[in-house]
Amino acid sequence: MTTEQDKATSLKDMKAFEKWRKSLQYITGLGMTEEEQKNFRGLMQKELEEYQCNKCEVWKENLLKNSPPVRFMVDELKKIKKEVTKDDFLCLPCDETRSGGFSPTAIILCYNRLPEKKMQEHTMVHEMVHMYDNTKFKVDWTNLKHQACSEIRAASLSGDCKWTREIRRGFFRFTKQHQECVKRRAVLSVQQNPNCSSKEEAERAVLSVFDSCFADTRPFDEIY
Repeated sequence: MTTEQDKATSLKDMKAFEKWRKSLQYITGLGMTEEEQKNFRGLMQKELEEYQCNKCEVWKENLLKNSPPVRFMVDELKKIKKEVTKDDFLCLPCDETRSGGFSPTAIILCYNRLPEKKMQEHTMVHEMVHMYDNTKFKVDWTNLKHQACSEIRAASLSGDCKWTREIRRGFFRFTKQHQECVKRRAVLSVQQNPNCSSKEEAERAVLSVFDSCFADTRPFDEIY
């Protein structure tokens, strides 16, 4: 005769098996209707986005407190009467063309495009260089040369073009790798300006201001 303890153990085993069966069903899709599969994919995507967004928020606060280049930019912006807090950074989803963005009202951190904390640090510094330029120099973002200058400075000073990041992107040169990376990334950004009609126009804008803007490392003493 089955004891009460045996019954409890058997029930526990059945629940564990049922949980495993459902998990396997969700993973493989076997035995699920098309509607159930669609709902499950939506649930998984929602959970992924929540995880990515929460991670972005945690990294944001940590970097604002502990990252030397981020803290430096916060202090330099304060010197030109621009107070920066965590509320100035918004963790939002973006398309595959960007990892961040700047507007006079906020800095966007693309949580679905920032898989590493170091990459988020570079993105925050990049966008804060734009904020610095916008505050100090009153950039006209509809002017391609104005934007090109700020893009050159942001790509050069933020860490975007560090050797290790370029290698991972598949770009390698023995000479002037940093300069070539800055030009390439500035052109890509200027191309996205609604007033830019072509890659060639973006290239002309970048090349026309490159030497002077690349040499301007403010507020840094040098490229870090």
